[in-house]
Amino acid sequence: YMLKNRIACFKINIIPIVKLGLTICGSLFSFLAILISFFSWSEIGINSVWIKILIFISICLFSFILAAFLIVFIFKAKRIWTKGENKVSAFYGDIINLSFNLKSKQKRIIVIPVNDCFDTIVESSNEKNNNPLISANTIHGKWIENMNKKLNVSSKVINQRIQNNLKLNGYLPEKVYTKEEKNKGNLDSYALGTTAIIDGGNNVVFYLLVISKFDLNNKAQVTKRKLRDCIESLLDFYDKQGQGDTLYIPLVGTGRSRAGLTHKQSLDIIKSCILTSEKQINGSIEIVVYNSDKDKVSIFS
Repeated sequence: YMLKNRIACFKINIIPIVKLGLTICGSLFSFLAILISFFSWSEIGINSVWIKILIFISICLFSFILAAFLIVFIFKAKRIWTKGENKVSAFYGDIINLSFNLKSKQKRIIVIPVNDCFDTIVESSNEKNNNPLISANTIHGKWIENMNKKLNVSSKVINQRIQNNLKLNGYLPEKVYTKEEKNKGNLDSYALGTTAIIDGGNNVVFYLLVISKFDLNNKAQVTKRKLRDCIESLLDFYDKQGQGDTLYIPLVGTGRSRAGLTHKQSLDIIKSCILTSEKQINGSIEIVVYNSDKDKVSIFS
């Protein structure tokens, strides 16, 4: 399984590997040219044309093998944009581990994608419930479960804190679902892009970002256009509230939000929104691609 993932990762990164391989190759040939300017081939003891060709081929092979090794196994981050102290990067990691890392010294802002009702009821899918309100497999679900277990904050308390923050920021629901439309969880529906702030302790602040709304089948939905609007709203919110602290944002719209995005499309949308709004960037933004998704999307393309 791991070998398949590595092969898939290699295929996705073919173009970055070729580019890096050419860079390494060029550097090695430059070094060789400098060496030969001091010592001729004959002085080094190389007189055969075939040996020279073999050296050329060996340098090329070594360069591309090294490039493949570095990108597939070693490199985990890429700088996308920088201006002064402001920067945008993408890296492979785990947004939940970043959220609950007890060794955190620098202040972090972690984006958690949520539904329009800011629900806090995590359920498992089974024969009696094939449509959980919040799946434990989503970032939203994992965040709530970690708040419960690691910070000892109940779902009820989380919900109350969210409601209090929404009121503090002056947000009003744009719709109130009926029990027929939504038979469990909160009924107040907030606009896409609405952001609630929850303190996670240990220098961590959570931005709960609404990226999906419920349909008549009680399933979360969002279009690609609306998802782009959500990211733009988040960046505007970060510009006003972030105070220059590093913002960590996971790929969104690839799972149960049903935007139908591939991991590459999600990464491209986030990068595009950020670079379009670069004047609003006052700090650092880190796009977090889940470690296990290396075979689905390249951060180096």
